Amino acid sequence: MTETPGDRIEKLLLRADSTLRSRVAGADDAARVARARRTLEEARDIARDPDVPPSVRDLVQRRLDGLGVLERPADGPAAA
Repeated sequence: MTETPGDRIEKLLLRADSTLRSRVAGADDAARVARARRTLEEARDIARDPDVPPSVRDLVQRRLDGLGVLERPADGPAAA
């Protein structure tokens, strides 16, 4: 059975969620967020398939945009 783009995107979104939740004391948070970003970027590439509903493309993009909050320094100003 062939995996549909929607199935693949769903797995990638779950993987990104899992990566972001798997905080380990002393681990590099920046590396964890970077792994999640790579996963979501893969999902975004797959979401370009014309068979993928625009709402799914929007969801993937919102998830990528949300990573910006995690990538900013905790004491730094928010990006404009």
